[in-house]
Amino acid sequence: MKDMKINKRDILIFIITFCLTCIIFIPFLTGHYATDTYNIANVGYENYAINWSLKDGRIFMAILGFIANATNIPIEAYVFITLFCALIISNITVIILSNIIQKYKKPQNIMQQVITIILSYITIFNFMYFENMYFVESIVMAMSVLLFIISAYMLVEKEENYKLKSLILTIIGVICYQGTIGMLFAFLILFTILKNKNNLKQIVIDLIESGLVALIAVIGNILTVKIIGNIFQMEQTRLGHIADIFNNIKVILYTLPNILQETCNLFPKNLLILYLDILTIIAIIYNLKKASCKNAFIYKYLAIVVITIVGSCTTYILTLTSFYTGRLRNALGALIGIIFIFLYVETDIFEKKNKLKIISIITLISFFIINMANIESIMLQHKEVNRLERQEVAEIQRYIEQYEIDSKTEVTKIAKVPIYGETDKTYYPNTKNKTSFTHNALRTSWAADGVINFYTKRNLESYIVSNEEKEYYMRHSNKESEYQCINDTLYVNIYMY
Repeated sequence: MKDMKINKRDILIFIITFCLTCIIFIPFLTGHYATDTYNIANVGYENYAINWSLKDGRIFMAILGFIANATNIPIEAYVFITLFCALIISNITVIILSNIIQKYKKPQNIMQQVITIILSYITIFNFMYFENMYFVESIVMAMSVLLFIISAYMLVEKEENYKLKSLILTIIGVICYQGTIGMLFAFLILFTILKNKNNLKQIVIDLIESGLVALIAVIGNILTVKIIGNIFQMEQTRLGHIADIFNNIKVILYTLPNILQETCNLFPKNLLILYLDILTIIAIIYNLKKASCKNAFIYKYLAIVVITIVGSCTTYILTLTSFYTGRLRNALGALIGIIFIFLYVETDIFEKKNKLKIISIITLISFFIINMANIESIMLQHKEVNRLERQEVAEIQRYIEQYEIDSKTEVTKIAKVPIYGETDKTYYPNTKNKTSFTHNALRTSWAADGVINFYTKRNLESYIVSNEEKEYYMRHSNKESEYQCINDTLYVNIYMY
C-alpha cells in the first residue's frame, strides 16, 4: 500500500463523508436497542464475551466485552461507542477504496473524483452492510471488511511479502468477523480484472491465491474456536460438520433466486435484479459500440457478477446459521457498487457526453438515493419497534404487579415457551421490513428475558420450559395472551423455526 498514502484531500473527504454518515445514522446514534443488546444487558458483558464472542472465535470482540465489564460502562454508551467507531472505520474504508479506484483510473476532473467517492460509498454502505451497524459487533464487522479489501488489493498488487501480509490481514479479519469473508473474493476479482485486463492466467492465479489465503485463515479460526471451547468447556453450535457441506450447497443454490429477489427484506423486492439488469444492458450496449472490446469485456463483467454473488454465499458452505440475514451477505449488497466501479475504470461511459452516460448517471444517483432512503426507513422502523417493546413491557410490569398483589406470590422466574411454525409473530403487526432490525425482542428465544428484565429492572431467572411444563402451561394459559403468570413464574411465548 505504498502508493495509497492519506493526504489532506483524503482527510477533507473523510470529514465530509463522515458528517453525511452521522446525519444518516442519527436514529441509531441517538440510541437504539438491538435484540442482542437486551441479551448483553441481561447476561452481563463478561458472560456475553465468553459464551458468545469467544465461543464464536471473535477474540477482539471478547476483549472489548471484558473492557466494558471492567469499566462498568452503561450499555447505552457501549452501543454508541461501538457504532461510532464502526462509522469511522467504514468511512476510512470508503476513502481507501476511492483511492484504489483512482489508482486504476486517474480522475481527469473534480466531477470524476466525486463519482469515485460516490461509487465507494454505495459499495461500502450497501443495504446488506447496513445490518452490521445494528449490532455492538459493528466495530469488528467494519474492521473485517476494511482488512479484507486491503488484503485483496495486496494480493493483486504483489508488493514485497504480499502473500504473508495478505494472510495476516485475512486472519485478523476472520478473527474480527468470519461472516464478511465473501468481501475478499468480491474485491479480489474486481481488482485483478482492473489491473490485469485480459491476462486470464494471472487473474486465475490471483483467485487461487485468495482462495488459499481464505482457507488457511478459516481453518485457523476453526482451530481457535475448538481450543477456546476446550479451555472454557464450550461447544461450538454455529459451525456445521463436513458431511453437511453438500446439503448446504444445495440449499444455497435452491434459495439463491429468492435471495436475489427478496434481498433478506433489506431492499425493495426485485430492485437488486432491476439494477443488475440495467447495468447489464449498459455493459452490452457499450460492448456492441466498441468493436475493439470483442467479447472480453462481457466475460470480465460476468466474472465479476458471478464471483461476487458466489462470494456472498461462501460462509453458508460451512453453516446455514443466520441464512436470511444481511450481515453475512455484504458482498451481495456491494454488487451494484462493484459493477459501477468496473464500468467506471474499464470504459469511458462517465466521460463522453452521450445517452449512455446520462442513463448511467441517473442509475447511479437513483441507486444512491434509494439505498440511503431504504436505510433510513429501516432504522425508523427499528426505533418504532423499540418504542413498542418498551410499551409492551410496561404492560407486563403492571400485570405482574397486580398478579403479585392478588396471588400474594412473588414472581421470580421467566419461562420461555417455544412455539414452532409461527415465526411471523416475532414481528409486530404491519411491519414493512421483516428483518433482524424489526424483530420483537419479547418473542425471540434469545432476548425475551433480556428485554423484560431490562425495562422492569427485575432480575428474573430465565429458562426454556421442558415439554411436560409446556403442556401444563398450554392447558392452563389464556390462549389469547402471549404471556401469563402461574405460581412464581412468568411464562412468555417465543416463536421458533
